[in-house]
Amino acid sequence: MNTHTSAAHILFTELQQQYLAQLEEKTNRITTIWTRLQSGTYDRDDLRELQRLAHNLAGSGATFGLTAVSETARALDIALQPLISTDELPADFSSIAGLVAQLLETLRNPPSVLTTVIQEQPVTTTTLIYLAGHNLEETTELARQITYFGYKTEYFTSSAALLAAIAREAPQLVIIDLHLAEGPQSGIAAAAVVHDRYGDRIPIIFTASSADFTLRLAAVRAGGRGYFTRPIDLGVLIDQIDQMTQRTISEPYTVLIVDDSPLMAEVYALALRAAGMQVIATTDPLEAPTLLAEQQPDLILLDVYMPGCSGQELAAVIRQQPEYHSIPIVFLSGETDRSAQLAALARGGDDFLTKPINLEHLVAAVSSRIQRARAIRSLMVRDGLTGLFNHSVSQDLLTREVARARRNGQPLSVVLIDIDHFKQVNDRHGHQMGDRVLKSLARLLRQRLRTTDVIGRYGGEEFLVVMPDTRAASAAMVIDSLRERFAHIEHQREGEPLRVTFSAGVAEWSLGMDTGSLLEKADAALYQAKNQGRNLVVIADTHSMHVPQRRTLPPSPSRTHQAPVVLVVDDDPNICRLLQIWLVDAGYRVEIAQSGFEALQRIAQGGIDVALIDILMPELSGIDVLDQVRRAGPEPAVIMTTAFGSEQIAVNAIRHGADDYLRKPIDRQELLVVLERTLTNLRLQRENAALQRRLEQKRRELEAEIKHAAQIQAEMLPQQMPRLPGYTIAARCIPARDVGGDFYDWHFPAPHLLNLTFGDVMGKGMSAALLMTTTRAVIRSVARETPPEVNMRYAVNALYADLDRTSSFVTLCHSQLNLNTHTLAFVDAGHGLGFIRRHGGRFDRLEPRGAPLGIFSQEPYRQGETVLNPGDAFILFSDGLLDPWPALTKDPFLINELLEDGMRATAIVDRLLALPALLGPLTDDLTVVVLVRDLTPEDSV
Repeated sequence: MNTHTSAAHILFTELQQQYLAQLEEKTNRITTIWTRLQSGTYDRDDLRELQRLAHNLAGSGATFGLTAVSETARALDIALQPLISTDELPADFSSIAGLVAQLLETLRNPPSVLTTVIQEQPVTTTTLIYLAGHNLEETTELARQITYFGYKTEYFTSSAALLAAIAREAPQLVIIDLHLAEGPQSGIAAAAVVHDRYGDRIPIIFTASSADFTLRLAAVRAGGRGYFTRPIDLGVLIDQIDQMTQRTISEPYTVLIVDDSPLMAEVYALALRAAGMQVIATTDPLEAPTLLAEQQPDLILLDVYMPGCSGQELAAVIRQQPEYHSIPIVFLSGETDRSAQLAALARGGDDFLTKPINLEHLVAAVSSRIQRARAIRSLMVRDGLTGLFNHSVSQDLLTREVARARRNGQPLSVVLIDIDHFKQVNDRHGHQMGDRVLKSLARLLRQRLRTTDVIGRYGGEEFLVVMPDTRAASAAMVIDSLRERFAHIEHQREGEPLRVTFSAGVAEWSLGMDTGSLLEKADAALYQAKNQGRNLVVIADTHSMHVPQRRTLPPSPSRTHQAPVVLVVDDDPNICRLLQIWLVDAGYRVEIAQSGFEALQRIAQGGIDVALIDILMPELSGIDVLDQVRRAGPEPAVIMTTAFGSEQIAVNAIRHGADDYLRKPIDRQELLVVLERTLTNLRLQRENAALQRRLEQKRRELEAEIKHAAQIQAEMLPQQMPRLPGYTIAARCIPARDVGGDFYDWHFPAPHLLNLTFGDVMGKGMSAALLMTTTRAVIRSVARETPPEVNMRYAVNALYADLDRTSSFVTLCHSQLNLNTHTLAFVDAGHGLGFIRRHGGRFDRLEPRGAPLGIFSQEPYRQGETVLNPGDAFILFSDGLLDPWPALTKDPFLINELLEDGMRATAIVDRLLALPALLGPLTDDLTVVVLVRDLTPEDSV
């Protein structure tokens, strides 16, 4: 023990002696109050004072090593609660007489040996794996590949070196090749020695060049639990390593207990927590729906007979909600009548446990039910190949996390990951290899990310990661480290090694942003990463398209004069002093307040970062202090301390605005962890507020810029309809956003020629608008008196370099009308959404068609020609017209059925735009251009 720790022990011992010295005074006060209660000469304040004393002892006794004091005081505290909650003063105290006597006996005869609460923290170790093989290069590479999945490796070429290393430090797993330096099958002999000495404590996996049965049998007899032949499938090997070293850790089970008996609820909760489960308990059945929605438990443990709402009624209400159909409900009751039990199960229960129940039986029943439910639920919500959440579940979980971030004001980051050139992997190596790549990335994400992160397979080769309580910069650094690891993994060992990379886009949620816009930001960042050469991580809304450099952590509070200020609020001076010693020792500045009024006065002066407030204090309770603090503003952060065992007290404090809570007796390490977490959240909230102010300013600037851009774009389209003898022409362009990528243009290269161009560029919004402007300018500059196919050849030459560099494309229909001969010549470059409606009702499609601009550098576009007769209409439209009409997606030319003979161009445009206008906001740019040759009087007869 070092000098620093020794000093802490000395101070703790001094406080222990002070605490013991005060026990006599508290004993006398309890004795006096108990005498008045027994004689009937008491008032309600006596009951409250007795509960406060019990509460104080329950919260402080074990802190100073007096566990028996805490336990007996806690029992009395719980027993007093119903007596105090009644409107009338109770006349009989026989129910608590034994508890009072037991507490007084414990106080008068405290244990002489006190246990220390200062404990060394366990050291976390990395899983160590030894590899042995005669081929040094191959063994080294396999060891390197395994390290990418978070394991520590060492490798050897001889059995002697391997056995010596195991004697020095035992690994968690050994991978041995059949052939070591000592000769063929020497690996089997080495494995047999390891198995004889260490048994199953060190699992063994064999690698070999042959799958011969006799060799496999020898490996099994030597203790081998796995056997892999070259070329080794790394993904399958890592799966088996995970399983043998227990790296695949499932989320703890979560159980909601609803029981009107606080004592029984606590007993069940303790048993389940001891089994490693997370437990939420409530004695109020009306509170269950709220806890169910917030906590999403794996199972509900439900008492049958409760006042206000019975367990059967609550189960029926829960089962009415489809989202809770799969959650098991287990009834608890002293009811032994089988017909009554079956009636309860008929109301929605899955099992019935009879009180009194053996706690081991309870744990086993709950575990088996949850295990089965999770297995069934996994089949419904998981992707069959990768085991990650499927698309729809990922969307639902993202929506839930966005709602939680909005409610709690916490940061949230979303990452979209896309495997680079994945189609080439499938085409060159087969879909089986593609599946192996997908599983490797899924495995890496599961291993390296937190259990609180949501990981889903969002599409074919696209993954979604939702990271709560995480800033975009931090998320990007985590994903970038995964990108580096993934890029080094060899998915194919035979022949040319196959290594694959991925690109990622990161977006951070901000106020006012819904799920769709958050995903859109991440998708835009992913698109930028792809455009900048792939194998990159890009953060949305940043000028630099690279992940920020890793920053060193800020100095700990003990090393800076700007240490956070913590206000300890507790009416017990010993608790205040102990917490002050712990916190000062950890580097915090600490102030003390021993009443709620004193705490409010100090907080009003400002400068407090975190307040530790006891819930039960005389005159002004901790909840009252919390309410007044929160009415004044969001700061300081507040951590409530309570000696109550019920989670409901803590939940109530959180609802009143507390940031966290600690249950007494307070553990020193837990205190520091909760305090550090609270301060981190406080710092993030402050940063978020400053960021929101900057973002709001940027938003206003961006809105002004986009508004100006929309005005410019609108003015670039033809402003007036041209005068065409014998024709009417009409057009309308409606961007889905302020600006868009659709355009139309016309001009007269000669008095008798009209060049008409209709374009739809890739994408939406500002990026599409920029590309649209470039495309329109190029088409206008090259479109002369020459035929459309010549004009398109010049356009391709001018645009291809820019389109190829930006991985973009443009669909285009470029036409030329001879007003003298009424001949319409045209070239369709991948547009396909245009036709000629003939007078009489039939229609002709525009044939032939070519590829969009930007796909091929030398596309031999072919020109089509036709004649527009009186009453014929030339109609062009964009795919924004198809979205509101699902039927048009399959057959766009059903539009013809909406039209009639004799309609002028303006009437056709208005009719085509009528239905989308009724169906709500556009999801894509919508443009329609119509050219109609007038009917002559002779034609209309």
